[in-house]
Amino acid sequence: MSIIVNLDGAAGRPLQPEPDWPFFDADFAVTARTLAQVQALTSDAAAQLWTRHVSARPDEMHPMQLRAGHRLRTTVSGPDWLAEFHAVSSEHLAQDGRVARFLSSHFHAAGAAAVFFMASRARAYALTPAALAACWPCLLAISDEGPLLYQPATGKFVYFSPQGALAGGEDGRAPAP
Repeated sequence: MSIIVNLDGAAGRPLQPEPDWPFFDADFAVTARTLAQVQALTSDAAAQLWTRHVSARPDEMHPMQLRAGHRLRTTVSGPDWLAEFHAVSSEHLAQDGRVARFLSSHFHAAGAAAVFFMASRARAYALTPAALAACWPCLLAISDEGPLLYQPATGKFVYFSPQGALAGGEDGRAPAP
């Protein structure tokens, strides 16, 4: 069953070893059960998600291109994701760290409602909050240049700064139906 809702057409595609390589890399130790809770979006679905929830402006194609004063403003600081990213291993699992605890507490209100990792207008993934806690290093291996996490059900988001800062907030708009 797809965890993607409210997107038109063929929104998702199965994870594939080539474009989604970190999910299959032994260093990240992602279980098959967790992989079943992750879905890659097609580029069309990613663009639709971006336009609907982040920006309809054609010049804002990436989180780092959002204009000053954009409605997605951070209000809560999290731990340094970069330091923890480098420490993740089979002995130090991602879900056991401070970043996973921050993400779980930030997105806790919606239970299993999908969280979207948006690297850009064209590249996105949908995950359950539980999978997010285990897979956040995989996502940052795909793109660590200022990606966003966004949960439409709650309007909450998290921003990963390329320098390691992690911060969250709530969208100024009401969550989409």
